[in-house]
Amino acid sequence: MVQDLCMFAGWDEATEIVWFKIHYPAGKGNLASILNFLEERDVEIKIGHIDNTESEDVGYYSIFTRIKKDVDLEKFTQELKALGPVKDIEYGISKYNMIYSVDFPMNVIGVRAIIARAKTLVDIIKTFYENAPHAEGLLIQSGLKGGIEAAKYFENIMSLDMNNAGDMISELFFAIGWGRLDIECDCETMIGRVIVRDSFIADVWGDTEQPICAFISGYLAGYFTQVTGRPIQVREVRCKATGHEVCEHVISPAPETMKLEHLMRGERS
Repeated sequence: MVQDLCMFAGWDEATEIVWFKIHYPAGKGNLASILNFLEERDVEIKIGHIDNTESEDVGYYSIFTRIKKDVDLEKFTQELKALGPVKDIEYGISKYNMIYSVDFPMNVIGVRAIIARAKTLVDIIKTFYENAPHAEGLLIQSGLKGGIEAAKYFENIMSLDMNNAGDMISELFFAIGWGRLDIECDCETMIGRVIVRDSFIADVWGDTEQPICAFISGYLAGYFTQVTGRPIQVREVRCKATGHEVCEHVISPAPETMKLEHLMRGERS
């Protein structure tokens, strides 16, 4: 999947956004056959990306499409795969139908965005840890602000509560390449955990003795704080960079005496 092309915006109950990564022989006319097939079936292509750099023999056509929900995607994919030029297909569904066109400047959930190497961002985070007192607290506060703003954006375009908030933040993390989330949380008590697979911070960091995904903890805390309307704490208890298979962040309510402004100042319970 070309994750840098998946941006969030829009909503349509009658359709769903489906991404395809189509592998095809990099010969003359092969891509045209695929495009003709999609046009004949009234598939609306929102974003497309062609990559012939990995191999001289095989090209990759990655697209985000808007398709009516009554379309049998399994059957559709098999028909597409049956075309002579198609070698293989990967596909997935964006449950909440939200993408944004890739123009310059790019826009992700309502603000200017850039595409950056994960190592560049991790180097910035490492600089915090090496030079700033209370670096972990600063990163948590930075994440808090980002998570709150993300939830506010989603609230402006649809009804957001704990019934769909987990799916929304999972789609966002996957789309922007931050990681894959598995969320287990009681909606009433707000006690639970988030498993982050392939965290961009932990994957790039290298071996370390302490969990280093404080920014992600803060982002999740800010997001769920905004959704629930009460201060929520999140802390990382396992990190892939310390040798674990995945990163694990524990969710819990902040003490009743703690307000959002206390979280934003980095105060501890």
